[in-house]
Amino acid sequence: MSEQDEDPLKTNRALLATGFTQMFSGSLNNRFNNLLVASAGATINQMGFLQGAKSLGNNLMQLFFGRLVDKYGKKKFISAGLIFNAGAIAALLAFEAPEQLIWLVILSSFFNSMSIPGWSSLLGDYTSDETRGQIIGIINGIGQLGSLAAMVVAFALSVQEQGETTPESFTLVLLVAAISSLIGGVMVLFVDEKPPVGTGFSLELRRLLRDRRLTRYLALNFIYGIGMSFAWPLFPMVITHRLQMKVWQISTFSITSSLVSALAQRRIGEIMDRIGRRPIITLSRVVMAVAPLAYAVATEWWHIAIAELFLGVGMAAWMSSESTYIIDLAPGDLRATYLASSTVAFGVASFIGSNVGGHIIDIYFNGIQGLNQGLFLSAALRAVFGLAYLTAHESMKNQT
Repeated sequence: MSEQDEDPLKTNRALLATGFTQMFSGSLNNRFNNLLVASAGATINQMGFLQGAKSLGNNLMQLFFGRLVDKYGKKKFISAGLIFNAGAIAALLAFEAPEQLIWLVILSSFFNSMSIPGWSSLLGDYTSDETRGQIIGIINGIGQLGSLAAMVVAFALSVQEQGETTPESFTLVLLVAAISSLIGGVMVLFVDEKPPVGTGFSLELRRLLRDRRLTRYLALNFIYGIGMSFAWPLFPMVITHRLQMKVWQISTFSITSSLVSALAQRRIGEIMDRIGRRPIITLSRVVMAVAPLAYAVATEWWHIAIAELFLGVGMAAWMSSESTYIIDLAPGDLRATYLASSTVAFGVASFIGSNVGGHIIDIYFNGIQGLNQGLFLSAALRAVFGLAYLTAHESMKNQT
């Protein structure tokens, strides 16, 4: 057992407050920046590129930043990512054309990728083998309360809104997202961390590829990422064009998902420490098939709110199991690198899947008229590729 496992840091208020703040900002930004672009007049093909490039920008450079984190420490990269992201979010408010907004959203995602591997690795400093699922579940649960609070604030800011939803409808919520990201970037500097243990800057790809448990998981993430992201450019079109949702309605169904996720995190972590990681990982992926089904059949905004109850469980399982599984596998000097490799595989796959989905629906399925065909296809892909995670190796040490 490594020293990091033997002597975990004690969870403290500064850590929990940072998790709360960055989830508050991230939830507002991720929920509304693509809707801003859709409301500005983007086509489905453009939305396919945006959603795919947004995921790629958020994930591709994580392997690079993960190595920097392992060598130089976590807090400085978390802080820089959150502060730069605040600037990118604020810049969204200065432009109107979809083409300009698309590139700013991608830039925001890139800055976000600076902080993700550092934060995921930082959580490992506070866990041991025996309590990893539970502790990460608790911290993520507090973070989900930040997401819940963000949607409550968005609801309060928009509930009096009249008329059609326009790009100006998202101004206040994105401004709040920028401010909270800036606060999180400062707050994380007061969090305790263990010193870095990496000794070199090489990406250590050979060590990654020699770990057969990891490479199988990366392959599963890649396959699932293509299937899952096929529907990504379709969701904003359903919200802004078919159902013509207000910001307060979007906030309401996001509240249901965040509330369920926050309540489920700790319980799921405890279950995962008993039965293993693989069943929870599989559950989290399969449940995501509910989303495209709900968007396909919904005729009122509250139909999606009901579906978000199930998606909240899925997201709680995903958030707890993903980082727990990878931290189980990773040696101490490559923890952030292992975590980043998983997101890179998913990010590249989702760039492919989202662009393919947007292109097929726009060119071959008559655009808006073919939304349901794409949504049903994506639901099937999510269910089938989600079940494929049953072939992953179990990472918990006392499981066979």
